[in-house]
Formats: sequence, C-alpha cells, structure tokens
Amino acid sequence: MDENRITGAAKELGGKVQGAVGDVTGDRETQAKGTANEARGAVENLYGQAKDAVRDVADQAGGMAKDAIEQGRRAFPDAERTYRRGADTVTDYAKESPLMLAAMAGAIGYLLAMVVHGRR
Repeated sequence: MDENRITGAAKELGGKVQGAVGDVTGDRETQAKGTANEARGAVENLYGQAKDAVRDVADQAGGMAKDAIEQGRRAFPDAERTYRRGADTVTDYAKESPLMLAAMAGAIGYLLAMVVHGRR
C-alpha cells in the first residue's frame, strides 16, 4: 500500500474531525479548514490509489512479458542461438568491410523508400 494512501486517509479523517469541531462550536473558520483538510486528504488518498494501480499494472505487464518470452523460447528453442550467430556474423562483416556494409544499408534503405512511396 502506498504511503500517500495512508497519510491521505489520516488527513481526510483529521479534516472531518476538525470540521465537526467547527460545526459544534459554530466556528466557521475551523469548519472551512476542516473541509479543506478533508479534501486535501481525499486527493492524496486518490493519488496513492492511482500509484498502486499503476504499479500493479506494471507488475502484471512485466509478468506477461516474461511469460511470452518463455513461451517463445519453448516454441523456438534455436531462435536465440540463431539470432546471436547472425548478429555476430554481421558484426564481424561490419568490422572487415565497413564501407561495403554502409553501401548495402543505403541500397536497402533506397529500395524500402521506393516500395513505401512508389515510383514517381
């Protein structure tokens, strides 16, 4: 539970008590301060609830992502090794022939632009 929820609830309760004291004594200033403190506490409590909700969603999303990765690894056990081997090959080629790799990347980019935008 978020700290803002606890302090907000305490401030909200304190504001209610302060407002009630103002009601009993007829002191409008105490009533107004109590109402304001109650509202501040309610807002802080809601802020804490929102933080808790975001944290819960983030935790669930992280768990879902981990599950998806594990399912992918089970379905395609060689994929990670193949990816690493391909990445190593490209890295080695880039070290040996950086200009050729740049030319190839430019050509691929040009062809993709032609496909996306069409010939004019």
